[in-house]
Order: sequence, then structure tokens, then C-alpha cells
Amino acid sequence: MNSNFDVQLSAALLEFNREAILYCQGISDTVAQEYAVDYARMVQNRVKGDEFSLPLIPFGLFEPNRNLIRAALERMAEKHFTPKNKAKLK
Repeated sequence: MNSNFDVQLSAALLEFNREAILYCQGISDTVAQEYAVDYARMVQNRVKGDEFSLPLIPFGLFEPNRNLIRAALERMAEKHFTPKNKAKLK
């Protein structure tokens, strides 16, 4: 990878992380908040090309909330990581 790509990816990761932290902090349910933090971490690992797996679904986190969290964080990822960046990392 070239250094320009590394700089762009680092900047995108920082922006994603900033937005994801604000989103996660806004979740009042502790179980849902922990899942959101784990999911955001998984998205970052996926984008960087590191090994990743979907976070475990905690007891008490129901499907509608889980789907909402995943959709919100995936939209953030789409916003911050261009298709070009994602293709190079795969």
C-alpha cells in the first residue's frame, strides 16, 4: 500500500471512530451500547483488513435493536470508507 492511501485510510478511520463513539454514547441501554461498541470495533477491523468476526449477540438484546445498531454503523462505514479503499483492503 502507498503512504497516501494509508493517510486517507487513517483519516477515514478517525472520522468513523469519532462518529461511532458519539452514536454509542447516545445509546441508553447498557447491553445495546456494549454491542454497538463491539460492532464498531468489528467494522474498523474489517476495513483495515484485520481478522474479524461478528460480535456475539448478548442476552437481552432483541433483534429490532440489534438490526438498528448494525444498520446505523454500516451507514457510517459507507459514508467514511470509499469503495476504492474497501476494495484495496480485501
